[in-house]
Parts: sequence; structure tokens; C-alpha cells
Amino acid sequence: MKPHCQRVAGFTLLEILLALVLLAFVMAGVWGAMSGATRLTHSADALMAQGEQVRTVQQFLRRYLGAAGPQPYVAGSGAAARMFLGSATSMQYVAPLPRQSGHAGLYLQTISLEKNNAGGVSLELAYLPYLGSTPSSGTPVTHRLLSDLRGGKFEYLATAAFGQPPAWRDDWRAVNGLPLAVRIRL
Repeated sequence: MKPHCQRVAGFTLLEILLALVLLAFVMAGVWGAMSGATRLTHSADALMAQGEQVRTVQQFLRRYLGAAGPQPYVAGSGAAARMFLGSATSMQYVAPLPRQSGHAGLYLQTISLEKNNAGGVSLELAYLPYLGSTPSSGTPVTHRLLSDLRGGKFEYLATAAFGQPPAWRDDWRAVNGLPLAVRIRL
């Protein structure tokens, strides 16, 4: 009698290699999906942080630009006292700083649009202590509020005069009084 040849159960080498190749493709797909999700999360976080920064600056400007009072100041020696000075790229007024800044009292504040080296614009705040009718001297403390802006413009709402309705202007040169509103376009 002939011995019976029994076949051993299992996988061939070719089947194992094919399974490993398929597993490698699945792992590459999972890795690509995970790295894409990570990039998406980082960009969403950066966008949310930028939006939060813009909201914070908007709140700051509404609160403290709105707190500008009719306090006359002298911008430089020989200059007339004024309450507000505005152009299309900067404005100067007297108002308190936030309590969180650690500075009490009134300050001569300047908000301006400054060009940077990359061709963009940044919104900056500079301030000096308010000295009343004495010209402010010294180096102002400067803070960059927003950067990498494409452009911007300040406009001022002037009161009605000579039967004309209130109108937006690109500058504020009146030495007495404040604009009704300030519009900042960024």
C-alpha cells in the first residue's frame, strides 16, 4: 500500500506577500488621511485664532475709541490745541487705556495704518501720557494690533452743517469737537 500524501493546510508565500502589499496600501491611505486631517486642523486653528484676534481688536476700538473725550491736547510746540485729529491713515485722540494695561489716567493715543516690508499694512496703537495743554514728549509706547492687512482707511462722520446731512469724510481737521462716528475699513 502506498502511503497517502496529506496536504498541509496554510497559505502560500505568494498569498502572504499579496496580503502584505494590500496592508501596505491601506496603511499608506490611513497615514495620508491622518496627515491631511492634521493639516486641516492646524489651518482651522490658525483661522479661528486670527478671527478671535480681529474680534478682540474690534472690541478694543469700539470701547476705547468711543471713550475719547473732549479733552484738548497740543500735538507739538507751536501747534493749536485740538480734541481730535484724523486722516485716512491715522487718528489721534485722548482716552483712557484698558485697566489690564496697568496704566491709569488719560493718554494721547494714535491709531495708524503702517506699511510693512512685505507690502502689507499693520494697524498700530501708540500712546503717551496726556499732559493737557503741554505738548506730549518722549517716545510713545507702540503696540501692533493687527498685521498682514491688504490695506485700510479711516473715515469720520461730520455733523450736519449749512442744511446738509451728516457726511463721511476722509479727514478730521476741526480743532473743536469730535466726529459723530469713526469708520475703520480694513
